[in-house]
Amino acid sequence: MKLTLTPPRHRRGSALMAVLWIIALLIFLVGGTSLLVMQDVEFDSARRQAFEARQLAESGVSLAMHPDVKPDDPLLHQRLSAAEELDVLVTGEDGLINPNILLLQEDRATLRRILQYWGITDLPTADRLINNLIDWVDADPYEHQPGAEAHAYNRPGYPFNRPFRSVEEMAEVQGMELVEQAYPNWRKWFSVYASGAVDVNEAQPELLSALTGADLRLTTELRNRRLGPDGIPHTEDDIPIADLASAASQLGLSVADPAGLSSRLSVSSSTRRIVARARVGNMTRQLSVVSRGSPNGSGGPTSILWMREE
Repeated sequence: MKLTLTPPRHRRGSALMAVLWIIALLIFLVGGTSLLVMQDVEFDSARRQAFEARQLAESGVSLAMHPDVKPDDPLLHQRLSAAEELDVLVTGEDGLINPNILLLQEDRATLRRILQYWGITDLPTADRLINNLIDWVDADPYEHQPGAEAHAYNRPGYPFNRPFRSVEEMAEVQGMELVEQAYPNWRKWFSVYASGAVDVNEAQPELLSALTGADLRLTTELRNRRLGPDGIPHTEDDIPIADLASAASQLGLSVADPAGLSSRLSVSSSTRRIVARARVGNMTRQLSVVSRGSPNGSGGPTSILWMREE
């Protein structure tokens, strides 16, 4: 007689559970490994796209720095493919005021007009603030009367007694809180990188009026004319002011002192701000640069004064 040994039912159930547990563990391990691999692939792809976007932005900056490339050049706005885009904005930095030049020259008349436009109309208050600004940028420790040197700040190293290295640094000067209250957008009038002579083809009407004393109505009309029919800056229909004599005529300024006029105004910017925005896939990189060089290429090589990636 042949005997057949049958495992108890509970043992068969335990073996089945063990097999199912092992299968589940394997599925978990395979799924986890696949997820890690997918994450690595996505990370590598994003990193590659970010690198390529940065390269594309750099190429846009290089293109914009070429002296023959104008702000309205179609090459600055390109859709290279469905996954790649480049957009470069070029503006004249000389449309802004370099505060260091005004202060080191102690051009009080211009500084008073600017403060008056901002709402600082009390002359003693304006003169005190001008002296405080001059005391900050001049190299000596002697205080203008009234002014602000070391004893007025009671902080080690203040004032810096050197030109401003950023517009934001101007807010550290004693009395600038009055300007902050009266005209919060004052920072948009200045650039420490501007060459000094304000470009009438780039300056805003308010700034140009305060700088020159010209009527705001005339500076607004000048801006509207140079923007052309579409009213948009840096487009093909712009009608830039060709020379200082034309600018002076339109602004009602005297040309009796051509040298003095040319020291304050210009019709082009040797300093330009370039903002290059590039997209590759889902990654976007923006590179901002301030560069200096002759607009027509006759002033030697172009140099980069400031750069930031965003």
